[in-house]
Amino acid sequence: MRPLLALLIAVRGIEYYVAVDVGATKTRVALCTKSGIVDREVRSTPRSGGELAVAELIARIAAEKWSDKLGDVVAVGVATIGPLDIKRGRVVNTPNLPLRNFELLEPLVRFFGKPVLVANDAVAAAWGEAHYGDGRGYSNVVYVTLSTGVGCGVIVNGNLLIGKMGNAHEAGHIVVDFDSDLECGCGGRGHWEAYAGGANLPRVARRLAEKHRVDSELSRLVLSGASIEARDVFEYYRRGDSLAGLVVDLYIKATAAGLASVINAYDPEVVIIGGSVFLNNVDVLLDPLVSLVEANIVTEMPVIKPTRLGDDVGLYGALALVVDPPRALLEAQRDVIVSTLGRPITL
Repeated sequence: MRPLLALLIAVRGIEYYVAVDVGATKTRVALCTKSGIVDREVRSTPRSGGELAVAELIARIAAEKWSDKLGDVVAVGVATIGPLDIKRGRVVNTPNLPLRNFELLEPLVRFFGKPVLVANDAVAAAWGEAHYGDGRGYSNVVYVTLSTGVGCGVIVNGNLLIGKMGNAHEAGHIVVDFDSDLECGCGGRGHWEAYAGGANLPRVARRLAEKHRVDSELSRLVLSGASIEARDVFEYYRRGDSLAGLVVDLYIKATAAGLASVINAYDPEVVIIGGSVFLNNVDVLLDPLVSLVEANIVTEMPVIKPTRLGDDVGLYGALALVVDPPRALLEAQRDVIVSTLGRPITL
């Protein structure tokens, strides 16, 4: 933290918040004020260690980095990969992390001794965009993340959609090809995420290499059994590799179908896209996606743009959850918070 900022906070007695973004690869934890991030720490998300492993990592980071500030923390917001059991604030059977089930809400309330709210990362990001990003001034906002998986958060007429289990937003599991044999990490077939989740792109590349037998460097690589990542596909695409061209073309078509479905369902004014796969390849993806989406929607075309919050979008979403708590989320988790704290809460 910059010395002057630390001094101003100390003098003014500004209240703190802790914001957490649990991803399939990285977990980000930030010390914040209402206006934004003061300091942050990024660690690898635990891949084993039991159902308390992620909560224990978050608590350890907070204790190591900001032990002198924790008494001034008002609340903690958590944006996490899903799916969720929203009432318990628990991740259940997540497809993109070997640690498939883990607790967040109750152990974090116990550690911090303050209210904690937990939401899906893309849902939180939509709320964050509405408060800190390019969703400000709009009542109907969609946020989509194209990263390890595909996630979505939706605000309709100013209301953040939650759902009975906290999974009203699972657009990554829209079926974009009902006759597909391509399996998603969740076990379903033909899902948007099966084609566009960064973790799935190597499998898509192998499938297309086997099907089309194109003669290219990437094709020879994947057919040899070599390990590749999503970034390798786009690197080869930029070199003009023919297999990479097929993979990226399918990625664009599947993502346009998913986006068009979300737009037709929720009628947003703005669609904001984040996630590492998209943000690292905006030059390749944005224009063709906009063109294909526009050809396949029945409502007025929304603004479609990359997030300007970058990798911090999940943290800003988590912060927004506790600065301006969505009523449905607060009501869903109030019982666990109150019973764990042993007192009523005000947020």
